[in-house]
Parts: sequence; structure tokens; C-alpha cells
Amino acid sequence: MNFPSLALFRGQGQDASADVSDDGTHVSPGASRPFGWTRSLSVRLAILLSGALVPLGLIAVDQTVRLQAEVRESNNLSLQALTAEFAQEEREIIKSAFSAAETLALSVPDLTADRARCKSLMTRFIDATAERYSFAGFLPTDGVMECASADLTIDYSDNPRFSDWMLTAKRDVRVNSFGPVSGTAVLIISEPVFNEQGRFIGNQIIHVPHDKIDQGFQVKLGDRPIDIVTISVDGDILSASGARETARERLPAGIPLKELIKLNPRRIETENAAGETRLFSIVPVLSNGFYVVGSWDPDGRHAAADSGPFRQLVLTPALFPILMWLVSLVLIYITLDRQVVRYLRLITTQMQQFARSRTLPKTPPRSFMPHEMEVIENEFMQVAEKLLHDEADLFDAMHDKDVLLKELHHRVKNNLQLISSIISMQIRRTRNATTADALQTVNRRVTSMATVHQTLYQASELGRVQANDLLRDVIRPLTELAPTTAPVPHIEISLEPVVLYPDQAVPLALLTVEAATNALKYLGVDSAGKRWVSFKLNVEDDTRVTLTIANSTAQDPSFDEEGTGLGSQLIRGFARQLECSPTVQEEADSYAISLTFDAMQFEPDAPAPAGVDAEDS
Repeated sequence: MNFPSLALFRGQGQDASADVSDDGTHVSPGASRPFGWTRSLSVRLAILLSGALVPLGLIAVDQTVRLQAEVRESNNLSLQALTAEFAQEEREIIKSAFSAAETLALSVPDLTADRARCKSLMTRFIDATAERYSFAGFLPTDGVMECASADLTIDYSDNPRFSDWMLTAKRDVRVNSFGPVSGTAVLIISEPVFNEQGRFIGNQIIHVPHDKIDQGFQVKLGDRPIDIVTISVDGDILSASGARETARERLPAGIPLKELIKLNPRRIETENAAGETRLFSIVPVLSNGFYVVGSWDPDGRHAAADSGPFRQLVLTPALFPILMWLVSLVLIYITLDRQVVRYLRLITTQMQQFARSRTLPKTPPRSFMPHEMEVIENEFMQVAEKLLHDEADLFDAMHDKDVLLKELHHRVKNNLQLISSIISMQIRRTRNATTADALQTVNRRVTSMATVHQTLYQASELGRVQANDLLRDVIRPLTELAPTTAPVPHIEISLEPVVLYPDQAVPLALLTVEAATNALKYLGVDSAGKRWVSFKLNVEDDTRVTLTIANSTAQDPSFDEEGTGLGSQLIRGFARQLECSPTVQEEADSYAISLTFDAMQFEPDAPAPAGVDAEDS
């Protein structure tokens, strides 16, 4: 008998998508795994291949560190050069101011008597040099300045340092944090003035605003993290880049300014008052005690507060190797995923589809599939197609076998029914009651065997028998023969679902027939005045099954059937086929026979657990 080969197997295969863990246990495909992403082929290969970049990364870090050391040394040299450049510029500013003061000092002796002309000279000078100077005036030895570019009279005689200014006639530069004219900090350039007799008569004063110098610093420095501070020989801060109020905090901590000046022309690396390690360079402006101090963060450790972690990461030597490793990791992952893993996932999906539905998957476009992947897919398609044909042939053979077995059981059942009919005819013709009873007993046994074979060929799976249904089918015809005299017997049938092989189901059914026959034959009234018969089939665990048949008795029963004991012999014989022994429990008004046997285990791929029906359990 032939059947269609492919269509019959749709939905017959088990799901092949189940995974297996490292210890061999089966894991559901949807079950989550800790760090499951590390099982990806792309991730593993990407990590392994990117490990080859580690030596290159170490070389890059070493070269970067060396480059940073060279850059640091270059920056240190640049700091010294830049400090010297600022010192030269301030030196030129001061020299220019001294030259201007000297020029004015030559004209002042002739104008001391004429205040108007003197003031006019100072005013015209400031108007012409307003971009560099804010004030010009002549300070006589009495301390009252009336010849000035501003329309005011200034009395310096009350200044505690005035006597020092007039003590000796010399050039001098001082700082004033609040200029009387400009209202801002100024450098006071002082040039001695002598009359025609060579007598010292006062000082020509010119104010150079600090903001003019500071603006020049800021333009040249730009965003470079360099501080420039100008100090006098006495340690006074004359000018500074940035805020002058915090200039002292940016100078070395714990070193007086006078001591710092003595370190000229050395470079020192120490902490400033703010706790930052910086490199300091000291360059003299004039030989009479003006110095420019430049400072620089040699390692960039004290970046601006608004730079954030990202800027610090950019400055680390490992940035380039890290970026190179990350880019390589991404490129390797994308390459493996696009060229290998993507097609492996496609083939896996085809396999899962074939395992679930037993249908050949559609072949995807192969224009970009690597040749090796295409070969694997072709081999899978060929194996799947051959497997479908082989399974169809196997199914045809199994179907033929099932048909033959069912036909065999059907014919055996028919023959047994024919024999039962012949025995029934003989019973009706027999005049001897004893002979009729014996034939009736034989007929019940033949009918029971016919019922067993009927159940076998009606089963959906010939290799498995629903034992509880089989026993119910053989018990019910027997209970109809129970005596109907009062009291009416109570029949209790409690059968738990059990699935057995035919090799165990048949002897169990025949044993039940013999035990039920004996129970009904010797049924009596118990002490409570009742008659009853109980049939119980219990599942102790996954493999052990217990059958118990009990009945009520009036007195000690005798189990010898017609004096021959044939029923008891048959019960023991069927029990031996089940590899167990019957147990009899006899009491004053009841009799019970029970046996416990091990149900044969089904194959591991069976959908139901061994011995127990999965649907009912």
C-alpha cells in the first residue's frame, strides 16, 4: 500500500531548535542565559582577533608617551622663550616710558616758573600718547604736583614713602593699585629732573596703565594655559595675565618673591598657592630689579574645570590605541556578521523550519552568499530532501505493518467470536448442567480474549494499549453476570489511566478476567449485610502499577473452581508473565487479591512518560 511521501510528514518531526547546554542538558530556545551574548560567534571571533592588536596598541602607547615627553620638553622650552619674549616686550614698554620721561625732564626745568606752559606740555604729551600712557606730571621735591596733564593738584608730601622717593635721584618704577587719574592699577615711571646747575629738583612722572600691558599679554597668550606675572625686586606684583587679584595664588607657594627672584635664571617645578604643580620660568626685565615670571602646567593635569572627563580622556596616551581597538572590534564584528554569521543564521532558520514543519524551506537569493556557505546550504537541502523521502518510505512501511497487525488482531477476534458462538450453541444443546457451566466458563474466557484483540486493533497506536480502558471493557460483561438476588451487589470500578505495551496489557486483562470471575462466583453478604465487588488499578509512581480485586464473603471462601483450581492456576501463570506474584488478603467477611508489577519503559522519544498516559496524568 503506497502513500504520498512528503505531505504525510508535515508536523511529524520534533522541534529541532532546542539547544543543549555545556553539561549536556537540554535548554529551551527561549530560555535566557547569563551573558548569553558572549556565545555569539561574531562576538567571540571579534574579541579573539582584536587581541592581535594588543602589541600594536602597546607600541602606540609607548610612542605616545615618548611623544608627550618630547612635547612637554618642547613646551617647557617654549615657556621660557615666551616668558623671555614678554619680558622683552615689557622691557621695551618701560624703556620707551623712560625715554619719554627723560625727554620731558629736559624741558621741565625751563617751565617750572610757568605752570600754564608746563601743564600744557604734559597735556599735549598725553593726548599724543593716550594709547600707551594715562598721566604725565612733574613732582617737585616739596611733594606738591601742580604741573600735570590732569587739571588737578596732587600733594604727595603726606605719602609715607615720599621721603624715600626723594632721597636719591634715580630712575624708578613703582606700582600703584589705584591711579589717581585712570582709577586703575598703573606702573609709575619716575625719571629724575635736574636744573641748569645740576641740582636735583624733582621727578618726571609717567603712568603706564596695567590694563594696556595685560591686554597685550592676553592677545599673545590666547587660550594657552600660561600665566605671566611681572614683579618688582621688592616682590610687588606690577602686572599679570588674567586677574591681578589672584596673581599671587598662581605664584610658587612657600617661596617669598624676593627668594624667587634669586633663582633667576633657573627653571623650577613646584606647587603654587592653589596646590597645582606648575613649571616656573623667571626672566629679568631690567637690570635694576624687574622680572617676568611665566608658569605652565607641564603634564596638563590641571585642565580647566569646564573641560570635563571627555577632555581628560582625549589627553590620555591610551586614547589612540583604545580608539584603534574599538574601531577594529566593530569592523571585525560587522565583517563576520555580514559575511559568515548572517548566512549561518539563515541556514539555522531553514533547519528549524524544516524540523518544525517537515517542509523544504525556500532558497534565498545567493548573489552575495560566500561559496562555502552556499555549499553548506546545498548539502543541507539535499540531506533534508533525502530525509523526507526516507521518512515517507519508512512511514509507508510502518503503515503497512500497522494495517497487517490490525487485520491480524481483527481476524483473531473474529475467530474467537466464532468459537464463542459455537460454544454458546453447544451450551444450549447440552442437557447436563455441570457440562453447561464448564462450557460457560470457557466461553467467558474466550470472550475476554476476543475483547482484548478487539481493543488492540481499535487502538490508535498498536504498540501502546490504554490498560484502564481495556480492563473496563473486559470487566463490564462479567459484572452483568453478578447475582441479582437481594441484597443487590455494589460494583466499584476505579481505574487510573495507564499505558502499557501489549506484552503486559494482554496477561493483565486475562488475569483480571479470572480474578473477577472468582470474585463474582464466591460473592457473599458481609457483616453489614451488603454484597460488593471492587476493581482498582493504581499508579504507584512512574513505573509501578498495582491491580486489586476484592469482594465480600459470608464465610471462608473456597477458590477451587469445580474442584480443579484452574482459575487460581491461570492467575499465577498470568502473574508470572508480568514478573510478579499475586498477594491474597483474606478476612472474616472479605477477600482481596492484588499484584504490583513494573510497567515496561517506553523509548526516550515517546511523547508520554513510561507507563502513564500523558493526557490523563
